[in-house]
Amino acid sequence: MTWSQFLDGLSRYGLEDAEEALLEELRREAHPVRTSRAARALIESLVRRRRLSLISREATGGSESFLLFDPSRRARIRVRLPLLEAGRSERIPLPLQAVDSTEIAHDDLRKLMSSQSNLIAYDRVLSPRELASRFQHLLEELFPGTRASFQAMEMPSRSAWPQVEWDRLPIPREELEACVARRDHLVRGTLENGHSYLILPAGDPQVGWSGFLLLESPGTRFFENDALALATLVVEHFSGLLSTLMRLEGLIFYDFLTGIYNRSYYEEQIEKEVRLAQRREQSMALLIVDIDDFKAFNTRYGYDGGDRVLATVACVLKSALRGTDTLARYGGEEFAVILAPPVPREEAIAIAERLRMAVAEEPFEIQDLEGRLRRERLTVSIGGALFPDHGTTPRELWAWANRLVLDVKRRGKNAVRFGVSPTEVR
Repeated sequence: MTWSQFLDGLSRYGLEDAEEALLEELRREAHPVRTSRAARALIESLVRRRRLSLISREATGGSESFLLFDPSRRARIRVRLPLLEAGRSERIPLPLQAVDSTEIAHDDLRKLMSSQSNLIAYDRVLSPRELASRFQHLLEELFPGTRASFQAMEMPSRSAWPQVEWDRLPIPREELEACVARRDHLVRGTLENGHSYLILPAGDPQVGWSGFLLLESPGTRFFENDALALATLVVEHFSGLLSTLMRLEGLIFYDFLTGIYNRSYYEEQIEKEVRLAQRREQSMALLIVDIDDFKAFNTRYGYDGGDRVLATVACVLKSALRGTDTLARYGGEEFAVILAPPVPREEAIAIAERLRMAVAEEPFEIQDLEGRLRRERLTVSIGGALFPDHGTTPRELWAWANRLVLDVKRRGKNAVRFGVSPTEVR
């Protein structure tokens, strides 16, 4: 089927108003750049509404070839369009002009709105990275032939994200950071290799996160009209869900007394870290940190005094750990520390000793029940287990470390024990 035959038969697809406008521009044979952009926007819209199927597209020489399939006529259509000027980008102000929802395919809207349920998977709340992955797939489904990726620039400390590879991005770092900080425009353009891109800023300063979604196409492609609006709508919806998810994490996984993770988060994270260590064949470690003589603090200073001890020890431990490690309050006066892989035995012992010394050297003053200021010394006992030497499951690692911390208590407290073999554990 020729290009002119394709245009003449477009009325059978039940064109929407925006598509009719694009078709009219094509028939006028206006400026080549505008014509090429209109043709791409029309093809993109018909593929997204499933009036056509995209079999393949490739850029060769100075042109781009689309191989399409028309299911209504069971015919293939090959379209060649000149490549647009490479290396060009443009800013598009936000918010976009309001778009009538009738211009967006009902299937697209249904997929977008049903993504609300993506916050829950079986019996747990998704992690922010899992939600981002799902929205990447949604964008790739809504825009066939496009590769989507979410790049995190600023995230809460509890969220671990890959570093942005600035040298691989299509615009300079300073320009991109300004785009994300202001969130008043998006950027689209083409690269020297003929590929195209769309950068959509996202973030929520109240929750404390920012980033952007990058859409990349194997050929020169400009998102126009309802397609551009749909991409922006997806990002706005994603931003709202991600902020909600981060707030839920704060409610579900945080111990509000100490400001660190709680036992629920620890149990979920230790499973992930053990699986990661197994997959990479690397070592990791679990430390149990128990506050010495904690009941005596409660007796002398009341429960408020005990709370101050817990909060102080948590703060000291957190500041002495690596950024990749996990600290959680397991229960009572007991803390769990996950040392992320890879961590050899010698380094794990050194970290445990650093934690013990940091607590012992922390100045601590507290008011007694009569209101007098007292200086007290805080100490902790620590037991450690190494994966896979001391266990290959979270339960086995906990049992090993727990026996060692109890042994430290019996021997006089304020020490670290990290067993080498089962014979060392009494």
